[in-house]
Amino acid sequence: MAQSTGQFLGLDRASAAYGLRLAFAAWLAFAIASLLHTGNAYWAAMPIWVVAQASKGLLFERGFFRIVGTIAGAAVGFGLVQMVANPIVLLALLGLWVAFNATATLLLRGVLSYGTLMSGMTAAIVILPSVLSPEHSRAIGLARVECTLIGVVVVTLVTGLWTPSSPREDFYRQVRHLAGSATGFLASVLNGLPEQECTQQEWRILRQMGEAQANAARITAGSVEGHRRLHLVDALIVAALQAMAAGRAVERRMRRETAARQPLADEIGKVAASLLGDGDVSVTRGLDRIAHLAPRLADALSRLTTAADRLRAGHGRADVRSFGRKATYLAPHHDVRLALETGFAAGAATFLAAVLGLVSGWSTGELAALGVCIFSMVLGSLPAPRLIAPLMLQGIAAGVATALFYRLLIQPYVTTLPVLLLSMAPFILLGGLARASRKTTGPALDANMGFLLASQAVLPAVTDHAVIFNQSAALVLAAVLVCPVVILMSRNPMRHVSRAIQAVRQDLLRLSARKATPGDTGQDADVTRLLLRLSLHLEKMTALPLPPDRSLLALLSLAEAIVRLRAYAGQPGLSDLARRNLSDDRLGLDRLQSDPGSLAADLCQMAAVMDDKQASDALLDVAAGLRASQGLLTFTLRTSDAGACIRGGIARLVHRSHRSTH
Repeated sequence: MAQSTGQFLGLDRASAAYGLRLAFAAWLAFAIASLLHTGNAYWAAMPIWVVAQASKGLLFERGFFRIVGTIAGAAVGFGLVQMVANPIVLLALLGLWVAFNATATLLLRGVLSYGTLMSGMTAAIVILPSVLSPEHSRAIGLARVECTLIGVVVVTLVTGLWTPSSPREDFYRQVRHLAGSATGFLASVLNGLPEQECTQQEWRILRQMGEAQANAARITAGSVEGHRRLHLVDALIVAALQAMAAGRAVERRMRRETAARQPLADEIGKVAASLLGDGDVSVTRGLDRIAHLAPRLADALSRLTTAADRLRAGHGRADVRSFGRKATYLAPHHDVRLALETGFAAGAATFLAAVLGLVSGWSTGELAALGVCIFSMVLGSLPAPRLIAPLMLQGIAAGVATALFYRLLIQPYVTTLPVLLLSMAPFILLGGLARASRKTTGPALDANMGFLLASQAVLPAVTDHAVIFNQSAALVLAAVLVCPVVILMSRNPMRHVSRAIQAVRQDLLRLSARKATPGDTGQDADVTRLLLRLSLHLEKMTALPLPPDRSLLALLSLAEAIVRLRAYAGQPGLSDLARRNLSDDRLGLDRLQSDPGSLAADLCQMAAVMDDKQASDALLDVAAGLRASQGLLTFTLRTSDAGACIRGGIARLVHRSHRSTH
C-alpha cells in the first residue's frame, strides 16, 4: 500500500527524504528571518526552492551567484533611487536594467547567468516600491538582501551534507567515450554502413554531443579545476566532429576503392577502441598508416586523440587562451538576436506594468509590476518558454489559491510568532514534497513561490479581505498577462531551427571571408571558436524534417575545407597563377549560399588548370563540400514542415527546460 501510494504521488524513499529536507530548510530560513525581525521574512524561504541542486558544486555556485546578483541589483536599485527623482525616468532606467540583465542571462555561460537574472529582479524589488510605495522602499530593499543571505546559508547547510559531489570524472569519461563512438562510427561507414543508417547514427551522435556541451558548465560548477577544463571538453567535441566530417569526406571519395577502405576502417577501429579505454590514447603507428591513405583524416584523428588525452589528464591552457577571452564567459552557441529580443521584451513589459501601476494608483500595482518583471525574465531565460508558460501559470494559480485559503481561514488566528511559524509549517511541508515529486516538480516550484508571495506571512496579520484579494489578484494578473503572451509570441521549434540554419550559413560566410595571412594554419582561436559554434548549430538542426540522405556533417566538412583553402592561400611560395586564382575575387566564396552548385563547378574548372597540386586539391575539397551540402545550404523551412519539426524537437526542448531551474 505504501509503495503504491508513493508511486501515485511520484515519490520514493529518496525523493521523499529530499522533499523533507527542502521543506525543513525553507521553514528554518523563514523562522530565522522572522526571529531576526527581518521585513517580509517569507522571502528567506524562496531561495531554498531554486538554490538546492543535485550536486554540491552546482549548489554552492548557484548560491554564490544568487548572493552576488542580489547585492549587485540592490546596489544599482538604491543608486538609481538616490540619483533620479522623476518616477517615469526612474522606471525607464529600471526597464533598461532589466533588459540588459535578461539579455545577459541568455548570453552568459552556465550558472553565471543566474547572477544576472537575480540582479534584474532585485533592482525591480528596490525601485518599484520607491515609486509606488515610497514609504517602504529602503526597508524592502534591505530586507530582500538579508533574506537572500539567510536563505542561501540555510539551504547550503541543511541540504549540502546530503548533496553528492559533481560526477565530473564520470562526465569526462562519458565525453571521451562519445569521441570513441564518433570514431567507431567512421569505421562502420567505411565498412559499408547503409547511407540512411549512417545519417541516423550521425544525427544521434550530434545530439549527444550537443547534450554533453550543454551539460558541461552544470557538471563542472563549483570547481576551479572544472571551469579550467571546460575548454578541454569543447576542444574534444570539436575534434570529434572534425574527425567525423573528415571521415565522411574520405568515405565519399573512396566509395569505389573497396580494397583501400578495409585497412583504413581497421586502423580507425583501433583508434576508437583506444578512446573507449581509460588510459592514454597510444595510436601513433596506426595514425601513420592512416596518413598514407587519408592525410586529412589522420590529422583530424591526431587532434582528437591529443584532446582526449589532455581531457583525461586535466591539463592544458585556460579557456581565455584557447578560445579567446569571451569564450570564458559567453556560451559559444549563443543567439545574440534572440537574447536582444528577449531582453527588450522583459524590459518593456516591466516598464509598462510599472507605469500602469503608477498611473492607475492601484494599491497593489507594485506587486503586479514585480510579478510581470519576474515572470518575463524567468520565462525568457528558459530554452522552451512557450512549453513552460502553461505550467508556470498553473503553478502560480495553485500557489495563490493555497495562500488565499491560508489567509482567509488560518491567518486571522495567528497572533504570535510561534503560532505563525507553526501555521506555515504544513504548507511548506506540502510544497517540499510536491517539489520532490517527479509528477509535480515543475509547477510546484512556481506554486511555492506564488504561495510565499501571496501569503504575506507577517505579523501583525493583514485581515482586510479587500487587501487580501487585491494582493492575490495582482500576482494572478501578472501571470495571466505574461504567460499567454509568451505562449502566443515565443519562439517555436520551427523558428529555432530556421535561425540555426541561418547561423550556419553566416558562420560559413565568416570563414570564407577570413583573410589569409602568411604562416596561417587555420587553427587559431577565431577559427576554432567558429567551428565550435558551427558544430553546436548543427546539433540544433537535428530537429529538422530533412530527407535521410542529407548529412549535416557535410556542412562541417565544407567549413573545414574552406579553412584549409584560406590557410593555404596565405602561404609563401605560391605560384603567380595559384595566388591569382586563390584571391577573393576569383574564388567567389560569397556565392556559397545563393548558388553553391554553380560555385562548385567553377572551383572544379579552376582546379583543373591549377599548376599547384595542393591548391588544386584544396579547391576540389571545397567543391565536393559544396555539392554534399547544397541541399542544406539552399534549404528553406516551409510552413508544411511545422508538424514534423515540432515533433522532432519538442521532446529535447522540454527535457532541457525541466532540467533548468529558476
